[in-house]
Amino acid sequence: MRKRERQQLLETLVRQERLSTQQQLVAALGKLGCRVTQATVSRDLRELGVQKVPGRRGGSRFEIRQSSERRSPRAALARALRESGASWQEAQNLVVVRSQPGTAPNVGRALDEQDHPDIIGTVAGDDTVLIVLADAARSKKMARYLAEAAGGG
Repeated sequence: MRKRERQQLLETLVRQERLSTQQQLVAALGKLGCRVTQATVSRDLRELGVQKVPGRRGGSRFEIRQSSERRSPRAALARALRESGASWQEAQNLVVVRSQPGTAPNVGRALDEQDHPDIIGTVAGDDTVLIVLADAARSKKMARYLAEAAGGG
C-alpha cells in the first residue's frame, strides 16, 4: 500500500473510531490489510496533523487538527495548551508544563514545532513537559511566550 493510501486509511480510522493509542491504530490498520509499524503510524499522524485530545468521557482520543492549525505552529501550540489545561512554572533554566494525563506528548510536539531559538530541548511524559533553556532569563521569557500563546496565539 502506498503512503498516501495508508494515510487516507489512517485519517478515516481517526475520524470514525475512538482509538486512543498508536498500537490500536497499528492493529486497526492491520485488520484492513495494511501492515505497518508504530514508528510509521507516528510519522503519519504527525504529517496528517493528528493530535491526542481529552475524550468527552475521560481518557483520550485522536483528532485531526483544522487545516489552519497545520499551517500555523503558533495556533497549534495555543490549541494544545488550552485543550490540555496546561499550566507552567519556571525553575532556573527550565519551564515545567503540567497538563491533563495523556496530553503532554501533544504539548511537547507543539513546542517542538515552534522551532523557538531559546528552546534547547523538550521532554514529554504523560502529563508533564520539561522545556530546557539556556538560563533563567530565557525561562522567564518562555513563560511569557506560553502565556501569550495560550491567550489565543
